[in-house]
Amino acid sequence: MGVITISREFGCGGETIARLVAEKTQFLLVNKETIIQGLNEYGIEPPEEGFEKIIGGEESNQVVQHYVEAMHDYIYDLAIRKNLVILGRGGSILFRDYPPALHVRIIAQFSHRVQRVMKVYSLNAETAVKLIKEKDHNKRQYYRQVFDVNWNNTRPYDMVLNKEKMGLEDAADIIAATYRIHAEPREVKDGPAGTEIENGILEPLTKEEADKFMHSSEEEFAHMLDFYRIRWEYEPKTFLLEWDSEGNIVEAFSPDFYLVDQDLYIELTTQKPKQAWRKNRKIRRMKELYPEINVRLIDKKGFESLLKKHSLDQGEEEGEEV
Repeated sequence: MGVITISREFGCGGETIARLVAEKTQFLLVNKETIIQGLNEYGIEPPEEGFEKIIGGEESNQVVQHYVEAMHDYIYDLAIRKNLVILGRGGSILFRDYPPALHVRIIAQFSHRVQRVMKVYSLNAETAVKLIKEKDHNKRQYYRQVFDVNWNNTRPYDMVLNKEKMGLEDAADIIAATYRIHAEPREVKDGPAGTEIENGILEPLTKEEADKFMHSSEEEFAHMLDFYRIRWEYEPKTFLLEWDSEGNIVEAFSPDFYLVDQDLYIELTTQKPKQAWRKNRKIRRMKELYPEINVRLIDKKGFESLLKKHSLDQGEEEGEEV
């Protein structure tokens, strides 16, 4: 099914743009209201504190975390049956390994956002600034706690639109037109520009792309590998996992690291075991299709253990230098 995800900075008109894109493509708009209504039909009520305000690990936030998990399952279920325009909710992360999806980020300078918020919500400048900062803080916290990613990182997006340069209707037209081009049937042999597919494996990213870590945990892991003088490459290959009946790629997987001397691929997850099942499924599928490839998942507990040992070893080395 078709998927367009739209992430936006507050004050860019992202809600209106998403609605216009849904109308132009005849896709179902999935926003906050859609999700609340859909989950209500299953007897699942949103938490009073709001599902974008997660303070990870606290017992009192179990209700919020369970709601977020139900929300993700609901979105995945919708995507099986319908074409979607997903506004926010981490759509670019949820569908980042789904090649047919188009991921869009809408941005604007802070001053532009302030002016628009003042106009739309009839607020003074001081209140508008405070509201925008609060919304931005909530988004950063939500992405960090739920997905362990940096919300400000634009790498997951196929398109970044500067709202200052165009009107709402124009932005929607551009997104809809881009999706039509993006969704044109392509043979499996047609990989991303500059790559070749051999035995279902895409060739490496450029060095410029590889220098941008998706997660802070990945950057920590890279520093640790450097400390122990272990040669590594970041997301060097993408393994194709599933195709549709017409031969189009519908699922792929890019392990985080390749340890050159060990001939080993490493995938990190700092999610709780219940939330990491999708990565486990992809690794199992990868082992089925590519049994000659060595791949290992390092879970939250294992990652924390490695960091603790690294911290001790680093401290000992620094002590020797003194």
